[in-house]
Formats: sequence, structure tokens, C-alpha cells
Amino acid sequence: MSLEPDDEPGVFERTMLVDTRKLGPPPKPAAAPARAPEPVVPWRPFAFTNLEKVSRSQGQLAERLRWLTPNAGTLETVCARLKALFDVDVRLSVESAQARPMTELRRFLGDPSFLAVLAPGALKGRAILEIELSLAHSAVDLLLGGAGETVGLRPLTDIEEGVMGYVVLEALKELVPGLQPGVPRPRLDGVARGVDEVSARLGEDGPMLAVHLNAVLGSHRGIVRLVVPSAVLEAAEPAVESAQRRDHRRQDMKANGRRLSSLRDWLRAEIGVAELSAQDLASLRIKDVLLLDLLLARPDKGEAGTAQLRLGLGRTGHFAADVFVENGRYRARITDIIPGEPGNPQGGESGGSAENEDFTNPELGVPPELEGAALDDKDGSDLLSDLPLQVAVELARVPISAEQVVGLRTGQVIDLRRGAGEPVDLSVNGKVVARGELVELEGQLGVRIIHLS
Repeated sequence: MSLEPDDEPGVFERTMLVDTRKLGPPPKPAAAPARAPEPVVPWRPFAFTNLEKVSRSQGQLAERLRWLTPNAGTLETVCARLKALFDVDVRLSVESAQARPMTELRRFLGDPSFLAVLAPGALKGRAILEIELSLAHSAVDLLLGGAGETVGLRPLTDIEEGVMGYVVLEALKELVPGLQPGVPRPRLDGVARGVDEVSARLGEDGPMLAVHLNAVLGSHRGIVRLVVPSAVLEAAEPAVESAQRRDHRRQDMKANGRRLSSLRDWLRAEIGVAELSAQDLASLRIKDVLLLDLLLARPDKGEAGTAQLRLGLGRTGHFAADVFVENGRYRARITDIIPGEPGNPQGGESGGSAENEDFTNPELGVPPELEGAALDDKDGSDLLSDLPLQVAVELARVPISAEQVVGLRTGQVIDLRRGAGEPVDLSVNGKVVARGELVELEGQLGVRIIHLS
């Protein structure tokens, strides 16, 4: 051991020499106590045991009813007519609609009950309108000058059935004007005596739709039930798009638009179109010029024109718009809403037919003995030259939410956030494949490629 003076007087630094050969291994840290293994909790998948099973055909049946439902306010009109008829308060409200097999008909219809047979126009099928027996007795008593008293659950007499038939006719008179054009007008086709007669007239093939309504007649309450076989609904549904169907869809979008407020997409302003093959599209290079078949505006010159505003694939229609320059930026004013036409998802343009929509390219099976073997030089790549693609010229695209789409109206102006002279985009089915600038080549307009996506 040695002592050496430090830089400061009176302060020493101690230096020690230690023979490491005499040092033993460092002590091992104390082992932590072993933890008991956590008990394994057995688990099993949870299954809903009381859910009602509904087939695909039953679900489609319930969906079909939405397009046959009368206009909003029709039930109130029917109630107003019945209120004037009975001179008491009348209310009707839909409780539920169930799609069930026709074999369960007895589960829904009462016996005895008042069962009116309805014929939908000239169709062969029939539907059944049931009015609960106690409610029917009250209605008959009110119309005959009574206080609406119930006289037990005895079947209605012939005269009482005639009175109830008159009530059904008065209700149908108010219901029919609220149906959409093309839907067969229901008419009264007699009264059925019991569920056995109903079953014989409707048959037991296919599912049925049972619509339950709560009815209030003065101080009396009861159930009104409509049973419609699937064959009647399929025959009664309009084959073409109607104004009311579009109105139903618009109301659904308004009701659910806020739920989709976070769902965003691009609103594309298309001003031109070109057609080329998939092979030509794959061989595009920078500085190539794609000649256009149609151009509706000249953003290279800052000129106004027209555009089609499309959302997503644009298969359900588009907004027609006038495009113009204001404060150095292009804007679009909506002039019309063009729905897509059946069999033409592009809303009137060529290309994009329903046949092309369903086109698929399944993998070709290769026998095991040929796996890994050299393939013949011939393949299907040459056939790509026969596959046409519609290339859209986009002036601009702006982000938009589903809630904003529902709020778009004719006359509304949208800022496209694109100035005159800026490049345009080329897209296929809504996906940008290239960017370019408008040019003129030997008297034809085209797009010179400046960037490939």
C-alpha cells in the first residue's frame, strides 16, 4: 500500500493492490421463491341457445317487404278514415314482421277469428288479413250504435262478417293510393271460415311473411295480422327501379348517415375517358401520350366545362356538374343526380356491364405429374390485348364522408382544390394508375404521362 500526495495539500489518494488469484467467485444472488403455477381455467366457446333460426330465403323475404311498404303517413291516413267511421280514437302501429315457414301458419292465426282474404290485383296468390276476434266484436258493436262491448269469443255471424268486410274495404281505399306504382292493388276476395280453409287456399309451400300490428279502437286494444306468402311478394315486387324505391333508399341513408360519418372516400371529378387494353396499360411509360375519346373541360387552358362526380366505383350513378374557375381554383356546381341504369353500372356510359362485373379468373388445376415441369411456350398472355379497360381522366378528387354525400344537393358548389394548368390523373375503376398533362397531338387531345403509380 502506498500513499501519494494529491494536487491539493492535505488531501491524499489511496491506492490498493489486490491479488485477484485469491478472490473466489462472486456470491450467487438468493434465488427467488418458486411461484406456484397459475391454475388453468377451462374454457369453451359461447353459443347462443335461444336464437331463432332464419333461412336466407326468409331474410330475403323480409327485405322484399321494405320496397312494398306504403308511403310514410299512409297508416295515419287509414287511422283518420277509421276514426271518422267509428267516431273513436283509432291507432295502428307495426309491431314486428317475421318470415317463417308456411307450415307454422296455425301458430300465428287465431281460431276463431275474423279472416279476410285479399287478392293482390290480378295475381293468382292470396294474402290473409286477420283481425283479433275481440277487436272485431268491438268494431261491429260500435258501427251498430253500441259502446263497443265485447260479447265473448264466439264466431262472427254472417251479418257481422259483412260489417267487418265493409271496414276492410274502407281501410283499403285509403291504403291503395299510398302504394308505389307497379304494386298490385289489393282487393277483398271474401272471408275465410277458420285456419283450415286459409291453409287450403294459401298452400304450404315456401315461407310466408307475418306482419303484426298493434291496434287501438277507443278503449279496446287488439292485434291485426297480415300473412303474405313468398310467391305473392315475389310476384308483386316491381321489376324496375321506381321513384318510391329510390325515396326509401334515400331515407335509409339519411337515417344512418351519421353512423357512417367516419367512413371517408374520394369524390372524383371525371372530365374525360379513353379506352385501351390491359396490355397497353401495362406497357405505358413516362412521356407516352394516351389519346382521349372524350374531354369535357380544358384545365390546361383554364376553361370551364362539365364533369361527372363519382363516388367509389361510381356504379350506382353519378352527379352531373358544371366546372368553372373561381379565385384561381376549379369548383364544381352540381346540376343533376344521374342514377345508374340496370345492366349499365356506369350510369349510361359504355363499358362496365353486369357481365364484366361477374367475370372471375379461377386458378387452373395442374395434374400432380406435371408439377414443376417446363410449361409450353403458349400461354394466355396474348389474350390481354382483347380485354378493354375504361381509363378516366380526373380533374381532381376530394375527400368526402358518407354523411356529406347524403347532404349533396342540386346547385351545391364543391371546391375541387385544383388550379388551372395542374396535371390530371388517369384512373381505372377508381384507382389512379398515372398522372399526366393535357397535350394536342396532330389535332387530337391526349395526356402525356409524367408519372406512373
